[in-house]
Amino acid sequence: MAKVKVNVNGVEIEVDQVSFAAVDEPWSSYKLDDGTTVKIKLVVSDILKMPGKDPVTGLDQFMIRSTNVATVEPPSSTKGGGRH
Repeated sequence: MAKVKVNVNGVEIEVDQVSFAAVDEPWSSYKLDDGTTVKIKLVVSDILKMPGKDPVTGLDQFMIRSTNVATVEPPSSTKGGGRH
């Protein structure tokens, strides 16, 4: 684990950057009224282990850095750009 510094609520702390491998990154899909499909997924870029334990549960605490990836698929009637 590599040590990195992060700013948490205005305080710089040292945390452990945890190695990880993605097991599954599924898309969530939403069908709009016009037939368009919107898909979105969360992709984790960093997992950071915070110092100390959660005072309530006694478990390790982690900070997760991530980004959302989205795509839009038009209705099948407009795919291909041709006329019907």
